[in-house]
Amino acid sequence: MNSPAPNFKNLWKPFLVAAALAFVYATVLIKLGADWWTDENYSHGLLVPPLIGYIIWLEFDALKNAPKNSSVWLGFALILLALLMLLGGTLGAELFTRRVSFILILAGIVVYFWGARMLKLLAVPFALLLLAIPIPQIFFNKIALPLQMYASQMAIWGIRLFEVPSIRKGNVIEILPQGATQIVALEVVEACSGIRSLMTLVTLALVLAYFTGERDKRNGRGWFDFLKNFDFWRAIILMLSAIPIAIITNAARVTATGVLTYRYGKRATEGTLHDASGWLVYVTALGLLLLVNLGLKKVSSLKFQVSSQSESQVTDYEFQTDRNPKIQNRNEKETVLQSVSASSARLQRVSASLLAAVLLVGGIFINWFEQRGEVEVERKSLSEISARLGEWRQKGDAIRFGAATETVLGTTDYTMREYVAPGGRLANLYVGYYASQRHGATYHSPLNCLPSSGWVMTQPERIEIKSPSGETFTANKFIIENGVYREVLIYWYQGRGRATASEYTDKINTVWDSVLRRRSDGAMVRVMTGVSDSETEATAKAADLAAQIAEKLPEFVPE
Repeated sequence: MNSPAPNFKNLWKPFLVAAALAFVYATVLIKLGADWWTDENYSHGLLVPPLIGYIIWLEFDALKNAPKNSSVWLGFALILLALLMLLGGTLGAELFTRRVSFILILAGIVVYFWGARMLKLLAVPFALLLLAIPIPQIFFNKIALPLQMYASQMAIWGIRLFEVPSIRKGNVIEILPQGATQIVALEVVEACSGIRSLMTLVTLALVLAYFTGERDKRNGRGWFDFLKNFDFWRAIILMLSAIPIAIITNAARVTATGVLTYRYGKRATEGTLHDASGWLVYVTALGLLLLVNLGLKKVSSLKFQVSSQSESQVTDYEFQTDRNPKIQNRNEKETVLQSVSASSARLQRVSASLLAAVLLVGGIFINWFEQRGEVEVERKSLSEISARLGEWRQKGDAIRFGAATETVLGTTDYTMREYVAPGGRLANLYVGYYASQRHGATYHSPLNCLPSSGWVMTQPERIEIKSPSGETFTANKFIIENGVYREVLIYWYQGRGRATASEYTDKINTVWDSVLRRRSDGAMVRVMTGVSDSETEATAKAADLAAQIAEKLPEFVPE
């Protein structure tokens, strides 16, 4: 790759803008890097920055020779929008918005200095960066949980093909090993996580499509020329194929683990062999992606042969009838472009310093808001919740989770205990409180966690809860089943004087209160009791305990 000697006189401009950008997004990038390091769903993000650098190096000649018609005002508008998103995400305790604003501001800077068409040449790096941004957990679980269920269904079919007696409960498969008396439960993945290979596979699919594409055909003159390029559609198909591949490979892993568990017991789910099977899933998935890509390349080559013959005939006809009339206006266009480029260069010399100044001022302003923190509210510890709630009496001591589960939950404070009503009805109460949701810690919806623990959730509905003081609110009600257990579940989200059934409404309220009240604290409240003989009676009892705890919560979950 031939490159001209760098112009050191102009190096101060990119360094100044980069330094200002690092200052504005320092906390966002540090937290993103920490998530890449600790979150297995997005560990591929660690490879994305060097990969983007390598792609830009490969495309350097194309980037250098591309027309550079800077769009200062459009770029400046995108940069301001990104800063507003960063401010809103900072005040509204929304990490995803802040991270997406970083991608948007990079796009704005590209447009600012080199024009909007340069974004086409950088489409793959921007797409890779976007795929490395963890999406909000409430959306990720909505996508991942159904895929987990499909994988568990396929796994149980595969296990039974080997005549292994097994039972599937939601996302958990129970197997009794030969000669054993204790059942072993297999989870398709760990509780409250997604199919870990999914996001990595989608990213790998895009990388594979890029490095096996026809580089000289990637860029057309028109904005939508890429739609005519088979490589674009090949990339889309490859990325979509990552979904069934993730399901199939995870199901195959659980099937193999299930068969080995039946033959050799629980030790088949532990140790080096089990860990190695995780890597084998990635290798197998990559092999399947390669096969899909090979098939698509075959289709592409056949199509290219047909189109080449047609283009050859058209080219011969044009050569005979007209020697490319576009050449006549080429000099005029080049003159206009040179004039525009000269004008843009003069404007950039002034605006580079202005852009850096805007970034620095915006960074100071936003960082001040972030560092000011949130309002401290007085509250009692959840351990002080009364052992007597109406007619309900606490039974035994509070129940504590293991250290690993507590880490996943990320609560500031929580309590889980059992209450008994006259007549012997037993109910489970859980309250998980978060003092702040600004840095990613947030509620774990029963819609995601319970199915991952083997519960099947049915008969969803909204019910009205009326507290002893007469206040009413809406909560979620489900019938949940796990083997012989069948229970009524009622849960809702409560914080800052609001109680709501919808996690999305609660998220909007959290953003609103974080901006206006400097608070993002809140809690998820859950009540469960066995159905026994009467579902109506069980629902009424669960609603009564929910009403009793709701009456007491303001002391522990401040309004």
